[in-house]
Amino acid sequence: MRLNKLTDQKNLLGEYLDIIENLKNYSQHTVVAYKTDINQFFEFMNNTETIDIEKFIQNLARNNYSKTTLNRKIASLTTFLNWCSREKGITVPETSNLAVLKTDKKLPNIMTSNYINTLLDNIPVSSTKEIRDRAIIEILYSSGLRVSELSNLKLTDIKNNQSIRVFGKGSKTRILPITKQAFKYYMLWLDKRQNISTIKSGNFLFLGVQGNKISDREVRRIVKLRLGTFPHSIRHTFATHLLDGGADLRVVQELLGHTDPSTTQIYTHVSKKQLKAKYKRTHPRG
Repeated sequence: MRLNKLTDQKNLLGEYLDIIENLKNYSQHTVVAYKTDINQFFEFMNNTETIDIEKFIQNLARNNYSKTTLNRKIASLTTFLNWCSREKGITVPETSNLAVLKTDKKLPNIMTSNYINTLLDNIPVSSTKEIRDRAIIEILYSSGLRVSELSNLKLTDIKNNQSIRVFGKGSKTRILPITKQAFKYYMLWLDKRQNISTIKSGNFLFLGVQGNKISDREVRRIVKLRLGTFPHSIRHTFATHLLDGGADLRVVQELLGHTDPSTTQIYTHVSKKQLKAKYKRTHPRG
């Protein structure tokens, strides 16, 4: 069977998305992105009667899609088509000749320790919602979690020895320490959570609207409201502050849950950049 418009595309895509979300533990954000990319390819394929991915990418490039977005679409389609071939026996176009587009490597935005500490200390904690928000942000900065990792935390994942069990990408589990401050606000939230727990809340730690499990989107909204930035900036800040404090790169890699050391390598560039700035500020002839 070939991948064409005669293929039952809807069922095929539905099965694939179910696998990456529930078995491979991809974040909701990634699942939605994959769904968008693959549906876009199906639409192009059905309208042009071709399954040439290179032409599909070229068409998007002509419509001014960024290189970063195009690279994500290449990755989405490559993994999907390889799954179709391997698991479903469908004849698909060759993907090995698809080259990743070179992009300018941007250094992540980093907050100084004084700045993030001031922001955290200024989050009010007079209401249940404020205590929840403070606990969320304290844990994000304490342990460098991804948004999806935080929203999927269960009540049983934080232990009394101040450690946290995290289910990361690829269903990989890692045990991380959390700070005294993060544990303090976690305990305060736990006390408040008992009053709003519902059947819908299940065993999830953080709850959103109407007592449901908090969504990734809601976590991003909270961080933007309280800190004026995005959760990934907190993750970048966490990693950089550890390296600035003398932590080994391998340790930071393990804490972040990075499989590839080169992914963590960018934080060394950030640290060097900050070191140079500090040097210029403090050296008499800097």
